Amino acid sequence: MEEFKIKYQNAYEQIRPRADYLEKLYAGYEKGQRNRREMFWKIMRPAAAVCVCIPVLLMTLLSVAAKSVPAVYDIVARYAPALADFVLPVSVSDTSRGITMQVEAVNVEDKTTELSAELIVSFSDAEGSDTDRIKGKADLYESYHLESYGASYSVGGCRFLAYDEMEDKAFFKIDLTTDGRYENGRIKLCVSSLLTDVRKEQQDIPLDDILEDPRTKPVSLNGFGGREDREAVAQYIGSFDEDSPLPDGLVMDIVKPDESMLETLTVTGVGYSDGLLRIQSCRGTFRDADRHIRPYLVDESGEERHEDYSLMWHEEVNGETICFDEHWFLLEESELEKVRVYGIFYVTAGNVDGNWEVVCEIP
Repeated sequence: MEEFKIKYQNAYEQIRPRADYLEKLYAGYEKGQRNRREMFWKIMRPAAAVCVCIPVLLMTLLSVAAKSVPAVYDIVARYAPALADFVLPVSVSDTSRGITMQVEAVNVEDKTTELSAELIVSFSDAEGSDTDRIKGKADLYESYHLESYGASYSVGGCRFLAYDEMEDKAFFKIDLTTDGRYENGRIKLCVSSLLTDVRKEQQDIPLDDILEDPRTKPVSLNGFGGREDREAVAQYIGSFDEDSPLPDGLVMDIVKPDESMLETLTVTGVGYSDGLLRIQSCRGTFRDADRHIRPYLVDESGEERHEDYSLMWHEEVNGETICFDEHWFLLEESELEKVRVYGIFYVTAGNVDGNWEVVCEIP
């Protein structure tokens, strides 16, 4: 760690010979004879010139060395150009479960009451590992935070930037703020888990086998959204009040949850009644993955629209919680034969609990 700190400071700080050290040398030699002073200048002038050149050469060589990895600079230039001067010249990484997390660039702003950090972080299959988990888009699933002595919170955001096939690296940008003060000029980034299977696929949702007036059942909703005007669906949604921020809802009773649905993303049924087109889907568990469907209705002119309302509730299967959704479209029955529905299926799975930790020096 001490070696890293020295290299980091040499790369990003302007280094000059210590003034007190030179003054002592000057004073000592001035007490000597004139010819010794002349000899001193013959020696010290090139030495001082070398001292001045060292930081310039170091910065140049380290910059050239860093730029020999074009993927890092390409990602930074494309997605976070402000961090171009903060690409680390040496590796700050941690390997766990066959995957290496590396901090590629870091910029820290130390404010009066809080500390903000911007980081470019990459994940790659570890050298010599027999696994191939990093092969495209990945997700940190909000499992990251900064650690410091006395910090009471760590908030921020993260976004996937790109996957570089040549480097076999998935790059992320993390922005974090904490109220903690950092000891010894260091910050500690912790990432507990990584979702390595991130997919996005468009699929048609057939309307050939619509259930007319499907049987319904009451459920306690875990989520509800859509139009503020709920008059059209009042018969299917309970009231909103202070005691019940999320009401009960009537959803289609068309499938009995079982263990085969724990790790699935599928449309479980399509129904229609009272001017309401319902698309029901099962999202499996949230234990190690995030799955959801975003449906779109397309009319005969090709115009698309999102659902008018959406509901989410949970079912229990042998102690496991399974998530279900229904997406509701307000639609006249005469329009059913003139529309089509498709969905964007999002899957973020392949969980790896690596508990990666790296410590970065702040210059």
